[in-house]
Amino acid sequence: MTGINYRKVTVMIRETTAITTKLDVKTVDESKSWKDEIARYLREGSLPDDPIQAKRIKFKAVYFTLVSDQLYKRTVDGPLLKCLDDEKSKNVMKEIHEGSCENHSGARLLAQKVIRQGYVCSKMTRDTREYVRKCDNCQRYPSLIH
Repeated sequence: MTGINYRKVTVMIRETTAITTKLDVKTVDESKSWKDEIARYLREGSLPDDPIQAKRIKFKAVYFTLVSDQLYKRTVDGPLLKCLDDEKSKNVMKEIHEGSCENHSGARLLAQKVIRQGYVCSKMTRDTREYVRKCDNCQRYPSLIH
């Protein structure tokens, strides 16, 4: 056979592992989300000890429902909006604002688009306003379509 070359490969096997230090695994305590107390009330019926806070949760819980342990907000039109915590809402806003179309819309329009996609977070208008303020392209070229 022509064109085939054979070569010898030497493999060295190490007796000890390369990593000699032990790694410490630390648990991260999840921060409380705005939706935890409402979901707990709908799931278990338990309220906080503070009577004012308990009254607020009862009042808010009327507008929410649990579907397979996920909190949804009821709307007047009928569809349910999935409730997001702060971290996930930032990811959704980023995807809509800077996504495939790179629309870079204003805060109110961004909030409407997030709701149209079926999501809701605790302070939607405040969060979208802050997100648009931090967008570099929106601050550099406010009157241009980019």
